[in-house]
Amino acid sequence: MITVAGPFALSAERLLVLAGFAVAVLAGWLLSRRRGQTMPVSTTLTGMLVAGFISSRLAFILLYLDDYLIEPLSMLDVRDGGFHFPSGVLAAALVGLFQGWRSPAIRKPLSVAVFSGITIWGLGLLSLTQLQPARPMLPPISLTAMNGDSLNLQTLNNRPMVVNLWATWCLPCRREMPVLERAQQRDTWLNYVFINQAESIAQIENYLADEGLDLDNVLLDVSAVSGRLLQTRGLPSTYFFDAEGNMTDVHVGELSRATLNQQLRKLR
Repeated sequence: MITVAGPFALSAERLLVLAGFAVAVLAGWLLSRRRGQTMPVSTTLTGMLVAGFISSRLAFILLYLDDYLIEPLSMLDVRDGGFHFPSGVLAAALVGLFQGWRSPAIRKPLSVAVFSGITIWGLGLLSLTQLQPARPMLPPISLTAMNGDSLNLQTLNNRPMVVNLWATWCLPCRREMPVLERAQQRDTWLNYVFINQAESIAQIENYLADEGLDLDNVLLDVSAVSGRLLQTRGLPSTYFFDAEGNMTDVHVGELSRATLNQQLRKLR
């Protein structure tokens, strides 16, 4: 069953960050309590998390500033997943070092807390890497085009490809569709394919007409077989393939112009 990814969908990697933070807070609280300290380490850890979050977002915005300036309010929409991880780590570390320098009493519990959190995060990431199935190749499936013709995805595989799984009832899908429409008109060096999940031609035509969207390569997948073959966790899901059909990445959730261009850089 395919669900909406939506604003609250979290990748496994982000869940690991939250798990590491929770363990760090717990470890810091236990050690501070045993030492009879009044200043909670959780305050410093929260400051580190907030600093890391804001800094990683700001750094990503600066990297793709031209894209965000087209729609400035999209800078505030963190649902696109646009973060620069190294900048966030650096900011969090600086906050931790500053607080440790200012309050020597918290240095040990803070160090233990940070080490505990990083350990949980690292072990989780290692386990995730080992358990995660290999990325699927571009599936050799035939789907129905809007004109009724049958189209095999692999016949388009002479160029890099962006495959978007979507549905008209999916609000994040609807929000990102104008971004993908403009990208399809702009990026003639690759193929964009829009695979609708389990809806009728009439539903799709009505949606495209109501929104004034002009998309090529809109395909129908009435049994949602593409979602199963691509191991889709939710809608929207966007898959990026090189010219040989190898998947380079997948983005679960809403795309912005900036996060789309970030992925396209890997295909050039």
